[in-house]
Amino acid sequence: MTLLSKILLVLVLFASIAFMGFAAVSAVGGPNWSTEKDALTDYVFEYQPGENPTWTVKTRRGGEQLSTSPILAKVIVAAQKHKLQQQNEKLDQVTKTIEPLKKTIANWKAINKVDVIAMEDKATELQQKINQVEQQINQLANEGINISQQTVDVNQEASERRADVFRLRDQIDEIRNERFLAEQQQKTLQDYIDRIQGKVQRLQRQKESLEKVVLAPGINVEDKKELSQK
Repeated sequence: MTLLSKILLVLVLFASIAFMGFAAVSAVGGPNWSTEKDALTDYVFEYQPGENPTWTVKTRRGGEQLSTSPILAKVIVAAQKHKLQQQNEKLDQVTKTIEPLKKTIANWKAINKVDVIAMEDKATELQQKINQVEQQINQLANEGINISQQTVDVNQEASERRADVFRLRDQIDEIRNERFLAEQQQKTLQDYIDRIQGKVQRLQRQKESLEKVVLAPGINVEDKKELSQK
């Protein structure tokens, strides 16, 4: 064996040992590809066993095939790149809308500044109107209290007047009863007077008759005494 052959043999031996060490480190300390695969929930990983086993990754929505490889890490990296690309596209879309939104916000701020001043003036005006309305309400409330007190006084006076009316009616009824009794007594007295006057008239007639008889000629003294006694 020549010296060159020995040197090549030693180099191959060291290269083999180094490759074995690299493979061992990668297996032990490298990424956990199974965990990485499970974390990508937006993708479907399919394993095709056989003489030439392969891994395939597809998007869960739409079923778009992204990569096929016998190495799981390669299809996972492809899925991660696809996801990163989509995120970058969304970021670009959002970034593009920032400037127009800033301009829109500035315009609205300028418009709102004018509106805020007008709204503050309107709010001040409305507050003044509210204060006036509150004053009117308080005034009406006080007037209502006064009216209520006057109503109570009027009701009390009306009650007293009604009591006076009832008392006067009772007095009128008593006066009517007394008048009726007086009229009855007056009638009774008038009847009594009429009877007395009738008796007086009869006596007067008798007296006149006696006087005529007494004064008539041809009657003696004894007969006159007897007629006068009658």
